[in-house]
Formats: sequence, C-alpha cells, structure tokens
Amino acid sequence: MPLKIDHDLCVACGSCIGNCANRAIVRRDERVCITDMCCDCGICLRYCPVSAIGRGSDPAELRSAVLAPKLMDKLSLTKPPVAMKFVQTLPEDIPLEKGPHFWCGMCGDVFDGSEDPLVFTAEASTCGGCANIGLGAHKVNRETFIAAIETNTVGPGKLYATNSAMTANRRSFPGFSEIAKGVIIGPLAKIERPDLVLFPVTGQQMCMVATAFAYETGEVIQGYAGKSTCLMTVSTPLETNRPVFTAGDHGGRMFMRLAEGEILVSFPFRLIPGLVKCLDKTVYAQEK
Repeated sequence: MPLKIDHDLCVACGSCIGNCANRAIVRRDERVCITDMCCDCGICLRYCPVSAIGRGSDPAELRSAVLAPKLMDKLSLTKPPVAMKFVQTLPEDIPLEKGPHFWCGMCGDVFDGSEDPLVFTAEASTCGGCANIGLGAHKVNRETFIAAIETNTVGPGKLYATNSAMTANRRSFPGFSEIAKGVIIGPLAKIERPDLVLFPVTGQQMCMVATAFAYETGEVIQGYAGKSTCLMTVSTPLETNRPVFTAGDHGGRMFMRLAEGEILVSFPFRLIPGLVKCLDKTVYAQEK
C-alpha cells in the first residue's frame, strides 16, 4: 500500500475517512483500512490525531507512461486514453492549438492516434465548449454570438427549443472553482500528472471499469445525459474528484468520432492508479 495504518495506534476515529479525497479509506469491521484506491497524496497524514498512518512500501504508480498501456491492456481498449492538464501559465515547450477547433475534436484526434500534446485555449475554441471545460468564454461580438446560437443550437430541428431550455440544466453540474488559462490535451502516455483522463468504452468495458472502481470501496460511477459532452465529462470529475460516464451529445459524439456502441468515461487522474490495480481483482479479471 502507498500508505499504511498502524492498528496498534489507530483509535478508529474516522478522521482520515472523512478527509480522504479519493474515498480510499474504509471501515472493515472494527478496523480502518487504506485500500488500493489510495494515490499517495498524504492528506490523511495531516488529519490523524494519533499519528497512526505512515508511508507504506508500495508507492502508488503515478507515471503516465506506465499507466496508459496497462489501462489499455486490462480493458482491451482500442483507442488511447486522452489526458487533460489545466495550466495557468502556457508552457513554452508544447505547441499552441491555433484554432478554430473544438475540444471534442481534439479528443477525437487523440482517439484516432494523434501523438503530440497541444495546448488549447478559449481563443482557439470554435464554440462555447471552452466555458464548459473551465477555460471561460471565447469572446465575440453580440451579433456573432446570436447568429451562432440561432444557427446551431436553439430552434426547431436543433438541440433546444429555447434559450432558457439551453441554460436551465447547467445547474445540474458544479461550477468551476477557477478559470484556467489553457489545458494541455494529448495521449495519457505523453502527459505526466494530468487532471483528467477520458476514454471510450463499450458496455462490457464500462461494467469492468465500474466493478473495479467499486471493488474495495463500494463507490459508484454517476452517468449523465442531456447536456453537452464537454460539460458532462469535465466539471464533475474536475471539481468533485468523482468519475462519470456519458453517451455524450450530437456534436460531441460526431467530433470525437465515437462508434455507435461506445460511451465516454472520465476519471480524475488520481483515481487511475487504483483503478488499474483493482482491474486485476474482479470477476472480469478471473474470466480472462
């Protein structure tokens, strides 16, 4: 385990359970136990009043280049996972996406095999999706904005009947705690310590993911439908450290080039090391 509990010292108060961002610490009978969903963040060390938690002998694997092929192999994924890493200072060593481009289109490029990470900003965004992934709005004049909404989004045969319907379900998702200057988007294997990891799965693969995630902690994965793919896959994992899945929306599926039977899973990166470990423990692993 990355972290371990000395049960001779532990008083089972539960302070570590309530403060673990990964929800990786659980009660088993009368004992408090740290599961493989631990990502080695060490927050629990600060909350234990009797110093019963210490470093273990098996640190969490946080190297993206190691995790990416393992995740693909254990799930038999056919498309490389996408990583997203939000930044407040644009890196000089990673090319800037000039645009116009869609966030979902950039993810689709990676799913199709594009190997070079790019930095995406609100200025490069073709649509309002940049606001839905925590980059703020792409600034345009009033007439251009109204024309875009009327042409693509609101009205008969489009996505919403009215402007109010378009904005109402935004309240179903958490707001962003900060607006990033940009986000690095590329294959998981090429981006160290990203914030989010996204990958398309079949129904069977989704069952494998959900079972592995729940295996030691009982946690469930929430699904969304009815809003834009970008908002449904980014805001909740980024702000609550909880994974989600979604069928996406019309534009997102098209620009991501998702196959008919594919749905999209989005995981906070800090949960990926535990997911990879637990994929070896479930009923699905025994069937292989």
